[in-house]
Amino acid sequence: MPRVLIIGIDGLPPTLLRRLMAEGRMPTLAGMARRGCLGVLRSTPNYQSASAWTSMMTGVNPGVHGILHFTNPVRGSYGVEQIDARARRCRSIWSLLSEAGATVAALNVPVSYPAEPVNGIVLAGWLCPSPTSPGFAHPPELAAEVGRIAGDYPIHADVRRHASRGEFGQAARAATHGINVKGEVACRLIERRRPDVAAVVFTECDSLQHWCWHILDELHPCHDPALAERWRDDLLAVYQAADAQVAALLGAAGDDAEVMIVSDHGQAPNSGAQVLLRPWLVAAGYLVPRRRSLPRRVIDRLAVVGFGLARRHAPARVKVALRARMPGLQTRAQAGVRGVAADWPRTRAWTETGHVFINERGRWPDGSVTPGADCEALLAEMEGELRSLRDADGGEPVVGAVVRGAEAFHGPYADIMPDLLVRWRHGRIVRALAWRGRTIVHPSPPELPTGAHHPHGTLLAAGPSFRAGGDCPPQSICDVAPTVLHLAGCAVPTYMDGDVMVELLTADAAKEVRRDAVKHLEDADGAAAAGDADGIVLSRLRSLGYIDQG
Repeated sequence: MPRVLIIGIDGLPPTLLRRLMAEGRMPTLAGMARRGCLGVLRSTPNYQSASAWTSMMTGVNPGVHGILHFTNPVRGSYGVEQIDARARRCRSIWSLLSEAGATVAALNVPVSYPAEPVNGIVLAGWLCPSPTSPGFAHPPELAAEVGRIAGDYPIHADVRRHASRGEFGQAARAATHGINVKGEVACRLIERRRPDVAAVVFTECDSLQHWCWHILDELHPCHDPALAERWRDDLLAVYQAADAQVAALLGAAGDDAEVMIVSDHGQAPNSGAQVLLRPWLVAAGYLVPRRRSLPRRVIDRLAVVGFGLARRHAPARVKVALRARMPGLQTRAQAGVRGVAADWPRTRAWTETGHVFINERGRWPDGSVTPGADCEALLAEMEGELRSLRDADGGEPVVGAVVRGAEAFHGPYADIMPDLLVRWRHGRIVRALAWRGRTIVHPSPPELPTGAHHPHGTLLAAGPSFRAGGDCPPQSICDVAPTVLHLAGCAVPTYMDGDVMVELLTADAAKEVRRDAVKHLEDADGAAAAGDADGIVLSRLRSLGYIDQG
């Protein structure tokens, strides 16, 4: 069976990669590009990490696998819940490959906690509290082996804590350390286990970009040439470390490996306009607030302040401990950040995860909008109003596009997906909206990263089965799973939304793509079986730094 290696570099924009390859800072990836093909990997419709990585390992859109964000809407309520791998309602390629008899290694893949039982090994990535947590590894004894190789395995690099203090060099060193340790562990495990299919994900570049994009991107509205001159080499050393670890992984996999470098999304300047969506919904009368009592407002405000201090200054280990011991703190803090408790019977629309939900009757508990013509009219009205929003400073449009959720998602979980996806423009920082002669501001604007997600991630593929074609046409992140299965000699399930990337393959490799009808939904307790046998509730943690908008 051919050996397949997937290397994830979270958030890597193809434009930045091309620049770094041209500068000679990523020679390994440049060599792969010469031997194979390089292009855009389109993210999920909301281009968020939790949904995108899950689509990468399942081959389906979020309406099928059920994960929208690190906090997910709860069907039949107005609440959200933090997710982990047990929220995924579709089988992973690691499960499908194992069933077909292949051996696998899935290392550091986001939303893989708790680790699922496979024919091989799993090290859980984001959402895992620590390498000592039950569910970090499969088999469980693998955690001790990782400890012997790496000592303290850094699941979460403390990039945000350092960058928010202006310690950009320390942020870069934390990211580089995380990449190097994860790369060393992955190489050792792959060399020892020799899996048929291996996946290794590095999330540190994305964490760095969120808080340092104004330094890395010369076109960023907040770009400071003096700051860039001081810190650019430190920050770019992170990408050089990633390139070096890719080289080591290629060596561990062998010359005959089929290799795919993938990123879940790209990066762009963060306009900050998304935090003004809720105030605008209130001002426009779509979201009707309910008065909160004074004690509740005080408690929520204290939670906001305390949680904000912890996010900015506490090490990752302390944050993990706080969330494990005070699971309601983040939910309370998020409620305080919103500053709005809705009067649901009078509310027609609200926002979670940066997009718009319609309070449709029969779909939500206190639905106020009649399905059919009334709902359609409201959607059309809101599309027009959103497109009319302007930056109060200069009058430029702030919304690039509005996408209907019904066009973007399909499947058994499409009903918990947003009704309107708002695509914000990235070219300027927006601190207030101009709308119908009014100025809309946030009553208590949160600290925001300087980088935001962009729908175009990176795809770089090379190996015996890939064409040496230079640039390749854009592919979907849902295409990764079918392509990996095909390269591994397995049939592609018919339920998958993605297709095998045949235009990237040689004529021989593109032949005989097999499709097969197999079950795709997990049993209700399928993923939970990999968790703590003592029944400890495994923390549903989000990626550090993704509290407000991940």
